[in-house]
Amino acid sequence: MSFWQAKTKLRPADTKFSKYLRELRGWKCEKCGIDCSSNHQYLTVSHYHGRRKESVRFDEENCDTLCRRCHLYFEEHKEEYSLWKIKKLGRKKFDALLVRANTPQKKDDEMILTYLKNLL
Repeated sequence: MSFWQAKTKLRPADTKFSKYLRELRGWKCEKCGIDCSSNHQYLTVSHYHGRRKESVRFDEENCDTLCRRCHLYFEEHKEEYSLWKIKKLGRKKFDALLVRANTPQKKDDEMILTYLKNLL
């Protein structure tokens, strides 16, 4: 399985959330600033805490829109991703995200899809 294939199975809610987040953030890489509005496939949604953490799978603070190059860089340099994330969120929000990530939550795609439908 390649890096760009899902490590965990994508669900319809993942696809809608990805579209919502990329539109919300203007189709730009949050790290390097490249505009991906003409090449949607080049912009990815990176989950700081992986999608297996259901409690933050659809959390906007957990997710970053990154071009493929920056996403791969952060995958290979986790400590730098952490430093960048702390700078982006601030220490207090970063720590709160860690608490949410480690709080068990059951999946509820119906609720997420309803929420995203209202946002889109």
